[in-house]
Amino acid sequence: MSDRRIGPILSLLRQGATVGIDFGAHSLETLVRVAETVEAGVYRAGSLARTADGVGFVLDNPPLRVGAFSSVAVALDGRSVAPESARLRAGALRPWRGFHEVSADSPLELRPGVPTEFAVATEVVPSERRLTVRLELTSLAIPPLVWIEFTDVVRPAERP
Repeated sequence: MSDRRIGPILSLLRQGATVGIDFGAHSLETLVRVAETVEAGVYRAGSLARTADGVGFVLDNPPLRVGAFSSVAVALDGRSVAPESARLRAGALRPWRGFHEVSADSPLELRPGVPTEFAVATEVVPSERRLTVRLELTSLAIPPLVWIEFTDVVRPAERP
């Protein structure tokens, strides 16, 4: 685990302990269920599929997960992918942007109800294999780091 992730994890644990002490363990269970429900509504289930050079997936962007983001990172099964090897487009008619092109001066803007497609170049991932994807977005607002993590079966590439 990199030092970059230890701080947010410790902060989350501290905040969770505070909520648990102040409001009881049932509050933590409810927060986890809400987070899981929101996350399930963000990732389009079944969209994880092989592409010519890796995998792709879609986020549906419901109103709870919108905003402007100054950076995007992705990890597949816990292995970080170089920003130059991943791209996205926020809307089917928009041009593709590399993760390395997203910055505070040129943020990624997610809008409610506008699906965002992601493509990650990586070693060929076999179809029918479960893959865990973690997408990290650095927000221009608070909280600074938003992440979405899901595990799904990789579908075969669609025929053109």
